[in-house]
Amino acid sequence: MTSARQSESKDSRDVNRPKSLRLRHRPVQRRGQVRFDKILSAARHLLMEKGIEGFVVEDIAEYAEIPVGSVYQFFPNKLAIVAELAVDDTNSLIEDLERYHVLPAEKLTENVGEMIAQVAIRWREDPSRSAVWLAMKSTAETCAMAEEQSSRMAAAVVPVLRLLSSWSDKELKLVADVIIELSQSIMLLAYREGRLDEDVVAELERVIRGYLRAVALDL
Repeated sequence: MTSARQSESKDSRDVNRPKSLRLRHRPVQRRGQVRFDKILSAARHLLMEKGIEGFVVEDIAEYAEIPVGSVYQFFPNKLAIVAELAVDDTNSLIEDLERYHVLPAEKLTENVGEMIAQVAIRWREDPSRSAVWLAMKSTAETCAMAEEQSSRMAAAVVPVLRLLSSWSDKELKLVADVIIELSQSIMLLAYREGRLDEDVVAELERVIRGYLRAVALDL
């Protein structure tokens, strides 16, 4: 019975990943969860410090102060660790975006700045997001997964856009895709020398405001 539950949990969270990026299994006991969290924390630190090329499982284990075998207990390779970090980053951002689904239409444009500010806060509080985003561009499989994660974020934006335009969901999904890709690229540009360039973040806000205004006016 326990094995079946673990299998269901793995399938529900990992099914959309390329096979090589799927976890071997997820922790089910507190001790395992502590080790799992240590692995992810160490991975974020080392990914920022060394980049994906210098990022190896042995260093993660050493930094986390756990045996190398404990890392491989959960993850088949280093890219599977990066993929898990990317999912965590995506899920937290989707939670942020979903809070805006209940805004009245007249409040949407004035809250665009707040939405972008929330994205900036995530990047400011956790600079490793930029390293994770770059690492997800390193192979064909991670790129494919990164596209899927971006699509998930865009889907979370569509309900907000429905308040702004009578366009079809297919058309609004394209708008949302553009917003997400633009935001990710410019936030990467904004992260310089260990900090966010607030002037670049302000430019991102201005660009998206203008784009949404054009969508609302059907230009």
